[in-house]
Amino acid sequence: MVETEKRGLFGKKKVLEKLTIEVDGKTYKIMQKEQRNRPYSIEEMMLYDEIFDEWDD
Repeated sequence: MVETEKRGLFGKKKVLEKLTIEVDGKTYKIMQKEQRNRPYSIEEMMLYDEIFDEWDD
């Protein structure tokens, strides 16, 4: 995922785009490790909160 700026109706905005690249095996493993260790996004936190709050009742 790469953050880029796009022109929209209300000016420029930042969006995440998925890019396809070719890498060797060692670099791929490093990238996968970084992806697993990234912090949760706001949407993911809200989803997990909804899932686990329902089971606490």
